[in-house]
Amino acid sequence: MNQLPPELAFFAELVDAQPQSTQEAFQYCLCLMMVEAGKMQLASIIPTDTTPLCVFISIAGERFAVHRPPITKAEEQQLIEALREIMEDEDLD
Repeated sequence: MNQLPPELAFFAELVDAQPQSTQEAFQYCLCLMMVEAGKMQLASIIPTDTTPLCVFISIAGERFAVHRPPITKAEEQQLIEALREIMEDEDLD
């Protein structure tokens, strides 16, 4: 396992201490941000009994999946817009 920089290690511990649903929402948001940055793409969406499973592919070809949190399309669009603003503010676009 890779060692995180100290400034990220605290953040990772904070996220890991959250309920599973919060961790999954964070992972999904991070994936949206990476898609917006062109670092990965959404490959497929697999229906499940609970929430859809989104399969992503990184630019390195790695595949992984995260559950889409139970949010509306409008909420997801608002989230994407907020992430775009953060990326622009931080010069990450």
